Amino acid sequence: MTYRKIFLIFLISVISIAVINYGSMKDLLPVLAQEEEEEPDSEQIEDLEDKINEYEEKLNKLQNQEQSLAKEIQTSDSQINLTQLKIQSTQAKLKEKEEQIIKLAGDIDELKIRIEKLGESIKHQEYLLKERLRSRYKNLETSPMMILFGANTLNKLVQKTEYLKVLELQDHKLLDTMNQTKMAFGKQKTVFEDKKEEEEELKQQITIEKANLESYRAQLEEQKIQKQRLLEETQNDESKYQKLLEEARRELNQILGAVSVLKNQESKKVKKGEVIGIQGNTGYSFGDHLHFGVYRYSSFEDIDGWNWYYSNQVNPAKKLKKKDVYWNTGCESAKTRSTGEGDWAWPLSNPTISQGYGNTCWSSRYYGGKPHPALDMYGPYGSPIYAVEEGRAYFCRNCLGDGANGVFIFHPDDYMTVYWHLK
Repeated sequence: MTYRKIFLIFLISVISIAVINYGSMKDLLPVLAQEEEEEPDSEQIEDLEDKINEYEEKLNKLQNQEQSLAKEIQTSDSQINLTQLKIQSTQAKLKEKEEQIIKLAGDIDELKIRIEKLGESIKHQEYLLKERLRSRYKNLETSPMMILFGANTLNKLVQKTEYLKVLELQDHKLLDTMNQTKMAFGKQKTVFEDKKEEEEELKQQITIEKANLESYRAQLEEQKIQKQRLLEETQNDESKYQKLLEEARRELNQILGAVSVLKNQESKKVKKGEVIGIQGNTGYSFGDHLHFGVYRYSSFEDIDGWNWYYSNQVNPAKKLKKKDVYWNTGCESAKTRSTGEGDWAWPLSNPTISQGYGNTCWSSRYYGGKPHPALDMYGPYGSPIYAVEEGRAYFCRNCLGDGANGVFIFHPDDYMTVYWHLK
């Protein structure tokens, strides 16, 4: 009787363990896939995006209006407001993503715990199954069933068979439980990997948003500088703005007109570094400076019509020797930059760049939105201007009769350089 009780206790314990493991496994089966509630910041971001779109439309409409100081100030104010909105929107997006990362980190930690528990459960269930199988195939004479019931009578054999069926049924249940646990383990691993991938994507997005934020802040500072410079140049006077606009148009017409005159004149051979003029402000009232342009033309015969000024131009920095140059353009914060990628000498020995090449704040205001096809620079008053490379030079000394002076040089490598506003 004592052995029968021992076996019954053993049997009840096995069944209880299986039930407990099955219950624990069921608790672990649900996947952390609940939909996140929309953060309050989402409405703020949506509202900011709507305002950004409004300002972008406003700026597009302003581009089609006739040039005036009022238009430029309105454009400047709109650009500043637009950039401020972009900063606010980016900050809100950053906050939202950082909150998502925090929640995601919590989900990942919880998943780690679930996966560890499932792993422990699988190991325990495998151990129980091995123990049961080992017990099943022991020598029949020494098995608990034979000791308890013996094999002398048919009735006792039937009882033994019934118990064996119960054990076999519990084996199947334990196997099913273990398989379900393994499936749950696999699902949790997949969810864990997806969450980790989502976390990495969010981290990358945050890095991009932070870079955008810094860019917008720098852009805002530059736009404020541009507006201040515009007000200083025009003294907030429409007539002065129109005069500056006319001066810019005159610069273009002078350079274009000079070609038609100089192509009929004799050229002069100049050496690299030779003085070809003195820095001045002829034909322009922005003060002493040099307008220095580079083009892919080998002679005046290559220049056709009036469109050449905005064709075949090359960024002068691509040809000039590398040099630390101070930039003070009024379009961005003044600072020293390493400028130059070529082997040409600089036309000024100690220049300050006052307008860069390409699309600048001044080109949008005074050149009808077309890019500035040159570098504007200046040195101390009366600075000499040098030929950047040897070539055939054509000198315009008041060649148009309006006081404008400049030089065109054609170089052996089929480049042309233009030096304008000389004394």
